[in-house]
Amino acid sequence: MATHEDTYWNSFLPMFFDRMSATMRKNTTRIVSPYGLTSAHSFYLIALNLQDGQTMVQLSRFLDLDPANTNRVVKTLKEKGFVYDNRKTETSKKYSVHLTDSGRDLANSIMTGLTDLNNSYFEGIPREDVIMMRNTLIKVLQNMDSDLDKYIKYELSDPYYIYLHAVPENIDFVMIPRRLAEDDYCAQKKR
Repeated sequence: MATHEDTYWNSFLPMFFDRMSATMRKNTTRIVSPYGLTSAHSFYLIALNLQDGQTMVQLSRFLDLDPANTNRVVKTLKEKGFVYDNRKTETSKKYSVHLTDSGRDLANSIMTGLTDLNNSYFEGIPREDVIMMRNTLIKVLQNMDSDLDKYIKYELSDPYYIYLHAVPENIDFVMIPRRLAEDDYCAQKKR
């Protein structure tokens, strides 16, 4: 039976997640604003850092974002020298988008900055609680979106959601938050 507190919390939850999302996007934008970019641009740089050489369709599916948005963002990233495409001619329709060296450096900087931000968000929270929260949020998303599993397993797509469950072998980036890794190290050292 739902309590008065449950009713309030359930009513407030969408606003709570909106506030968290807006705050996280604002903080992400701060990382890339010196480059004239926003958080929306950073997600594409991260996606290409995780899986470089994607077509526009693959990139849109990977991020689960609108292809028109992908076109606009990639155009901006290309103009700023963070990505390039491997078109044979200017009119080629088939091509993949790749990070430039400066794009890869920026993507790594974004990922490090986001790790630092997330570490600050979870400061003082035991690792077990953070892992439980992550698993709970994945389960909540699966419960909310009945098509999520079908989308994840779609043969023409390789969405970022798969990275929530496992770290791919081809990623040359420390995926666990450094604070948690340091906590493990410190705990072992104290033994």
